Amino acid sequence: TSPPLSGIEQESPVRRSRRSVLSAAALGLALAASGCTYMSPVQTKDFYQAADGTNANIEQDGALYAGVRNALLVIEEDGTAEFSATIANYSDEETSIELTGLSEGSSIFSTAVQVPAHGTVDVGSGEGQQQVSVDAAGVRPGVILDLEVTAGGQTDTISMPALDSSLEYYQQGEPAEG
Repeated sequence: TSPPLSGIEQESPVRRSRRSVLSAAALGLALAASGCTYMSPVQTKDFYQAADGTNANIEQDGALYAGVRNALLVIEEDGTAEFSATIANYSDEETSIELTGLSEGSSIFSTAVQVPAHGTVDVGSGEGQQQVSVDAAGVRPGVILDLEVTAGGQTDTISMPALDSSLEYYQQGEPAEG
């Protein structure tokens, strides 16, 4: 082997090509990793059911008029039942939204909820909520019920779950501290 020229080592062509290949591979990996979501749909652009209950929308003239959010029926061990939902009015005037719960075609509750313009009303047994009398004799947790929602002359029927109160946040009584 010959000594380096003027005290500076020369880089071999093999070492230079290996460094170039590794640099190109790192750049390619970085581009691939950053571009993997480019073709993937963003989940927040798609509507999805983020709660246990179900939603209904009533439209008028192509615009959202009224809706029901997170509708469900909670059945206690003793057979008593509570209908829970949030009723929304997207119109510029107060409106009445009619709700009918059906089990195998028979009504287990029927109520009308007055909702202020651009407002919401909570339905349930909690403080400040509108209570609905439910006759759910024979309805068991796990059954899927029908909920008819009528507002502004339009009716939509959705499926609504009947759940048990095994989860703490469905138990009636005092709200959980936290």
